Amino acid sequence: MKNCYLLKHLLVISLLATGTHLSAQTTNQVLKITYPESRAIFQRENDNTSTIYLSGSLYQPVDSVQARLQVEVAGQGLNTNWVTIQRNPQGGIFQGSIRARGGWYRLEVQAFVGGVATASDVVRKVGIGEVFIITGQSNAQGFQNYGAVGAVDDRVNCVAYDNTKANSLSDPPAPTFQQLTATSLIGPRGQSAWCWGYLGDLLVKQYNVPILFINTAWVGTTIQNWTESSLGKVTKNLFALGTPDENFPAGMPYGNLITALRYYCSLQGLRAVLWQQGEFDNFPLRSTRQDYANNMQFLVNKTRNDTDRYPAWVLARSSYNNGMVSQDIIQAQNDVINTYNNNVFAGPFTDNIQIPRFDPVHFGNRATNNPGDKGLNDLGQAWFESLNAVFFSSSRPLPPLPQPTIAVVCSPAANSINLTLPSLFKSYSWSSGQTTQNITVTQPGVYRATLKDAYGNTFLSPALDLQGPIQPATPTISLASQPGKVVDFQQQVCADSTLSLLANTSANSTGVWSYSTTTSVTKAIKLSTSGSYTLQAVNVYGCKSAQPATVNLTVRPKVPTPTIEQIGAYSLQAVLPRPTGGQPDLFDWRRAAGEVIPQTGAVVKVIVSENYSARTKTTFTLNSGSALTCFSDFSTPKAFTFDRSNGGVSIYPNPSSNGMVTIETIEDLVDASVDVFSLGGQKLFSSQVPSFNERKAIDLTGLSQGVYLVRVRSAGFDVSRRIIINR
Repeated sequence: MKNCYLLKHLLVISLLATGTHLSAQTTNQVLKITYPESRAIFQRENDNTSTIYLSGSLYQPVDSVQARLQVEVAGQGLNTNWVTIQRNPQGGIFQGSIRARGGWYRLEVQAFVGGVATASDVVRKVGIGEVFIITGQSNAQGFQNYGAVGAVDDRVNCVAYDNTKANSLSDPPAPTFQQLTATSLIGPRGQSAWCWGYLGDLLVKQYNVPILFINTAWVGTTIQNWTESSLGKVTKNLFALGTPDENFPAGMPYGNLITALRYYCSLQGLRAVLWQQGEFDNFPLRSTRQDYANNMQFLVNKTRNDTDRYPAWVLARSSYNNGMVSQDIIQAQNDVINTYNNNVFAGPFTDNIQIPRFDPVHFGNRATNNPGDKGLNDLGQAWFESLNAVFFSSSRPLPPLPQPTIAVVCSPAANSINLTLPSLFKSYSWSSGQTTQNITVTQPGVYRATLKDAYGNTFLSPALDLQGPIQPATPTISLASQPGKVVDFQQQVCADSTLSLLANTSANSTGVWSYSTTTSVTKAIKLSTSGSYTLQAVNVYGCKSAQPATVNLTVRPKVPTPTIEQIGAYSLQAVLPRPTGGQPDLFDWRRAAGEVIPQTGAVVKVIVSENYSARTKTTFTLNSGSALTCFSDFSTPKAFTFDRSNGGVSIYPNPSSNGMVTIETIEDLVDASVDVFSLGGQKLFSSQVPSFNERKAIDLTGLSQGVYLVRVRSAGFDVSRRIIINR
């Protein structure tokens, strides 16, 4: 009766499953980490280090990408410095690797443009530690409602994938992970935390590294079920004979184990396969020692032949069923463990744990706290004692395998993208349905390939997040000082200046500037050479816009520096050595102390003894009407000394050989009159000067040779001087 109850109970429990789903990593607009996922744990090597392969999407062109690992909690690892994982990434993808010591980390990535960090992304809780595949029968698979305790430590994790109903022989979806709670399904088949959550906490506490569990165990299986299914044979479920479920699903139970070895082991690496089985080979099968040992060794060898790798195994010594134990089963397990150079290690001896059991076969945690009531915890403790320092130093872990590279090239027509994977693989399966090494895509979407080698080991390519449109729009050009405003086709700058322009492109593009045979890929550019410049938009996938934008630049010659001459008692004149080519020519004047004189003509009036200098200010006008003012350097200073001896009026030349004279006044006069008299007092010449603020030329050529009196009058000013006209 007990056996009948047990068989029915196992049949029902074998149909139960639970599952969880983790949301995707969020990112910003420039950069996004797409691999690895949060809570991914990678197998460390025996020197306590491992390589994390990472990749992601770029949505704008960048110069380089750096990465580092920072501990989530102090003392749970060792921070790394920033390392450049890729320079000049192309095609909207970055990928690389970073090596670190065992620990629980934040994976941080940052992108650089022009030596400046422009964007970053983070994946929390990425680990370097220990990865285990659990397999066997029900005491490995576990059940719900048997009192399992979840892991307390956040670093104990499991695969979040449920294959209990589909029984798929295909690869799982892209890997996701979760912290191992009491009711977690340890993908693809494990029911609850069982003893593994408790074991995980012990391992984390002892070795201070995160733990990842993958559970491929199957309730009610015999060693023959595993070997027969590994050969592709139909194998019988001894506890469902005569029912529609008497045959295990095609390829099962071995299918889950080999998929885990080919998929998760390739991506995450592996410390060992943990085997807990033998109870039903004791009863009801009564397998012989030789048969069990042969089948066990065959199964170990089959996993190695099917992967071309050499995973370690740890075999629990288990045979207890319904109060009976089998020394043949235990010795058979020991025979495989003791085989020389087999990379198979001794797991716990479980036949003496929790007697009597929670039910006739299975461990469980009772609500009471009497000795033996915490069978699952005792089982976890026994596994922990087997997975000791000697085991970790002696077993040969499998490191994660490198992620394949993907080449992204824009087609010549710039309306499609060509994706190419390495040629070393046997099969290719793209998320878009294609199965070739190279594909061409024309529509936005996320493209990722699953690759398999000759042994069926799985590799995941980086994910390309292709955002449309594939061909960028024609860009526009604006001044750096006026972003967004389109510049005129014709531009000009002074010889000692540069023209700062911006490329206005779509979000995932930047500008390709071309001049003569030179190109530059940048958003901002400074130009200082005359010529015609074109701009095309190029996006992260290498596609260029159909039409360029153009700007013609004229660089004006250097404006000549004037010299200064004193041409009168109160007047200085700026003299240019050659024409400027512009119009008009004005001048900025200043005293040595830096004081600006508010006069812009070539001749200025000065009445303060000081050193004076000037610079040329010339305006150039394009055909479009746009004007540009350029400046020369300031001249060599000219010393000026104020002469007080002339009483405030200076007339020169004196004598005048032709009757042309120039008059200067010390004061700026308004409504002044200039009168010329003979010595006899007769007025011979008269002129009105509305503003006497600079020297004035007086034409006295009509007067004969002789001596004359010149009188300058204004309100509050009346000065006369003699002049001589000597022809």
